[in-house]
Amino acid sequence: TDHLIEWYLTHESEHKKLFSDSMQDAREEGRSKQQLCHGKNQIYVEMAKAIFLHNETEEFQSLAQVNPGVFASSICSCLDVLKSKYQKQNVLLGQMGAGCTYEEL
Repeated sequence: TDHLIEWYLTHESEHKKLFSDSMQDAREEGRSKQQLCHGKNQIYVEMAKAIFLHNETEEFQSLAQVNPGVFASSICSCLDVLKSKYQKQNVLLGQMGAGCTYEEL
């Protein structure tokens, strides 16, 4: 997960494309919307290269060089789990009044 997050933080345009960059966000940030010109699978393959080429296990390193696509579904699943955890925490924070001042609470 650490390598995945590191890749995510260093590839801003890809993560915006992957997680549905909205027109509203783009407008508020004064930029154009980022859209996928190819499938998400290609981004997962690039993530696999970045993550598994530096893995401690030689077998994973070799697979990442020869066929990084074998990791695409695992990366997709990991992202789904992280997204689900994020959404649950976001709801919890919203219920607790996150972002409110002391006076508003």
